[in-house]
Amino acid sequence: MTPEGKIQAYGKKRLTEKGCLVRKLGYEGRRAATDHLVLVPPRESLWCDILPAKTLFVEYKRDEDIVPDPHQLREHERIRQHGGDVRIIGSKAQVDALVAELFPCD
Repeated sequence: MTPEGKIQAYGKKRLTEKGCLVRKLGYEGRRAATDHLVLVPPRESLWCDILPAKTLFVEYKRDEDIVPDPHQLREHERIRQHGGDVRIIGSKAQVDALVAELFPCD
């Protein structure tokens, strides 16, 4: 498994354990699809409120210093212009930080 594949597998495992629905993405006839679509269920906040469900697009890289290719950055920007939340993850520590952000009461 590639270094990127290891981080991707770890991210899928951690997010799935928290109840997220994780799907590998690919576009027909296009490049630059983010690696995963993550559907986050409603969850508790630190103030005992319920945080609404959330949708994320996750782009995995082999380490934190890798910048996505220009065509990927353009796609990330298109997604963001339409209200999407795109995250670039390059380490297991960044996966853990994302999980902590999404599930603050755990």
